[in-house]
Amino acid sequence: MANRAYLYSGDKELKKLRDLSESRHPIPLIYKIVLGCDTKMTNSRIWDYDEAPIAIQGDFKKGIEKLYQFLDYLKTQPIDLQLVASCKNETSEFFSNHPDRQLDLFLLEAGEIFDLTGDIDPIGNQNKGLFDEINKISEDISEILKNKPENVFEAVDSYWLKTLKEDIELITPYWTHVTYNSFNKS
Repeated sequence: MANRAYLYSGDKELKKLRDLSESRHPIPLIYKIVLGCDTKMTNSRIWDYDEAPIAIQGDFKKGIEKLYQFLDYLKTQPIDLQLVASCKNETSEFFSNHPDRQLDLFLLEAGEIFDLTGDIDPIGNQNKGLFDEINKISEDISEILKNKPENVFEAVDSYWLKTLKEDIELITPYWTHVTYNSFNKS
């Protein structure tokens, strides 16, 4: 195993899937943001794992819009503005250059990463924890976008924002048209 998380876009039934990104541990913040709308746990399309759902899906259109709104807001904050602008530009360019990737849903397959500690914490439990984390980040972002604090890093006490302030590159996307576990022919 390559110990990576894979992000795809898919139709409503997740029968047609298209490769978007892959990343090693930790699961990128950008994945957690785009998955934060109408988030659901679902069965893996990569791994045969019947005990629990080990993949996560979210609404594509709402998720990408939430990402863009959050990045626009971050441009008002005391951080690396060039990197934030670059993140938005790279994302926008990728989806403009690959319109076939703009489907109904995002799908995250993180089973390889969960498998690293599956003997300590069951894979299904890890997916549930990630699901809860994605929902918390989404709630925080909704609140941030509603209130638009002058300095979000001082106004909002959240572990993921503290981590983001320490390493703004956590929002950097790695968009690709082919992943190791490719579904482009589905």
